[in-house]
Amino acid sequence: MSKFYDLFAKELRSKRDKWKKRYHSLPNTLEKFLRGKFNKFWKPVNLKDYERNPKEFNILAVDSSYQAESLKNGGIFYAVRALGISKDKEYRDLIVDFDYADGPVHNVTHFLQRKMEYLEIKVAADAIFDGFNGTILIDGSIYGRISHLIEEGPMSNDRGFFIEYYKEVMRLFKLAKENEVLLVGISKESRSRFFRDFLVKNLVSLDEIRGDVPLNEVFHLLSLALDQKRKAIKILDSLRRQYENIGLLDEVLKELLTPRPDYQLIDKFAQQPGYTIPLLLGPSARWLRGIEQIEKDPEGYIESHFPTLFSDPNFVSYAKVILKTIPDLPSIISMHVLPDVNDSPLRIDIPAFCLGNDVKLKEIGWPEPFTGTLDQIFEIIATGYGGLEFYNIWLWKVDREVKFHRHEFDELYFSKFKEAIGVEINARDYRRVRFL
Repeated sequence: MSKFYDLFAKELRSKRDKWKKRYHSLPNTLEKFLRGKFNKFWKPVNLKDYERNPKEFNILAVDSSYQAESLKNGGIFYAVRALGISKDKEYRDLIVDFDYADGPVHNVTHFLQRKMEYLEIKVAADAIFDGFNGTILIDGSIYGRISHLIEEGPMSNDRGFFIEYYKEVMRLFKLAKENEVLLVGISKESRSRFFRDFLVKNLVSLDEIRGDVPLNEVFHLLSLALDQKRKAIKILDSLRRQYENIGLLDEVLKELLTPRPDYQLIDKFAQQPGYTIPLLLGPSARWLRGIEQIEKDPEGYIESHFPTLFSDPNFVSYAKVILKTIPDLPSIISMHVLPDVNDSPLRIDIPAFCLGNDVKLKEIGWPEPFTGTLDQIFEIIATGYGGLEFYNIWLWKVDREVKFHRHEFDELYFSKFKEAIGVEINARDYRRVRFL
């Protein structure tokens, strides 16, 4: 390894300043405007004011884990498990399977991550069906769980998986609403950009930002920037020719085309613990087009997104029943909470109906402020926060219990799989592909 140190030192010297700039800097021309809007929509909070005795809460914490092994014949053996822990009861589920996959490794990784989410959703729904009526904490983003395009899966014997996935999503939301169960997703170090996008949209009302360009044309440009980048660049060129003064729209477009997470803005601008104002989120432009097609032509949607399964009339009939419910997906209320200036922010997701708002996902375009009360949410966050090492005590516990260690997978699950298929697989039969 040491024979490369001189090359590494050369790279370090040549790129140090560039890395610093990428990590810390915002576009100089927009920074003061972004700071002003950030300060307007950042709300200081002392979470200690909301701390309670953990025993006062009826919490079910849900998490999942997986392990997989790829074999030289192209097959993949995997195990996915989910666990929910409440005060007096545990809920478990497990999927173990062997299958063949289309496409590159990241397709399989994506599939297995969705399997984890599926089992978490199913465990949460099963708990409510069993009588649980408190608060369910899910490790991760709830918004992310309802943002996946419904399409044919990569596994040759599980191509209809996303239909089952969304069946459980809608079941969970239905049970939670009927039983008044609060669902809260908590993510650490989210890469989301919804707050950044909200701030940028608020910037363009300023004359210095949009120049002579009418707001409706500016909003059209912003929407294209998030969906059709090449077209947005062409529109900006057209605006330059059409208007003498386009303000700082070139910088605005450059910012939107940069995948800068909300975390960077919070890290740069937040001077004390606090939270971003909660925002109602809608679907991505691509997902909205999918929902609209599902409403207008569900069979056409199935034909284009499930080409292998479309020839099965039973699948088509079943899928149409599930797809019919998709337009009823709720909007998700999202915000970032910074418990400590030395920590990274937590992303918090709550289905809007849990806080008394029945707006649907498809009814929201750009993020919109939510003005309801958040005291109950802050009490859960504050009480569960255990400092820099433990962002939530309930989720920390279930993560420790459900974590899938490699030696357990190899010595129990994989060894029993080999017995079940009647073959002895040695080290040379592994493809040594890692699914991260």
